[in-house]
Amino acid sequence: MDKDQLIPSEIISAIAQTPNPNILVNQGDGIQIQQNSGPINVNVDGSELTELLSRMFGCRPTGNFVTHAVEWASLSRTHYCLFVLENEEYNDGVFSIAKDRALQKYTPKEVRDKYRMLNLVDIDELRHMPCIFAKRNMHYKGTEPHHPALVGRISDAVPQGEVVKIYFSGFQAFPQQILNQNTALLHMASASLRNELDEEHWAIKQCDLIDAFATMNIEIK
Repeated sequence: MDKDQLIPSEIISAIAQTPNPNILVNQGDGIQIQQNSGPINVNVDGSELTELLSRMFGCRPTGNFVTHAVEWASLSRTHYCLFVLENEEYNDGVFSIAKDRALQKYTPKEVRDKYRMLNLVDIDELRHMPCIFAKRNMHYKGTEPHHPALVGRISDAVPQGEVVKIYFSGFQAFPQQILNQNTALLHMASASLRNELDEEHWAIKQCDLIDAFATMNIEIK
């Protein structure tokens, strides 16, 4: 994986202050994730957040804080989309994924069959599913502490030739390693040497992602 896509340590400048001192600890080279019993909050100022998201996901936050808590709570409680990219980037709210990587592996057969045509009804349902946007793990079954993933939703899915173009809105970034540590909770496939985040693909998981994030103490603001 291209190391230029990782968030440099200098943009992680403030750690949430909570009664539990072990939520996130700044180690100089990134974020060290320790055992926690409360929400995970990373506080950065406006310029740092813009740089963080633009480098990794091509997002362009506005100068005013935008809350996604209500929108997040309104999304599907039965399914979520997982996108894992390798060479493709999340640029300016849009990316492409090969059709042979879309809704094939790691998606239950009945879900594959339902959404394989990507008609207007399918796409409208997909818009109401929460999504995880990730880049492939840096190591098998794990990644570096400063490697982020993003949670959000898609706004459109447009088949074009051999790819599907996905338009999306990102809500909040968080350390991807949390996903590697909770594959069972998230209904992600995991074997002895690899897990689902080691392979580029788009899958739909039968799982309440909102409840899973609450269990992992990740608060979407």
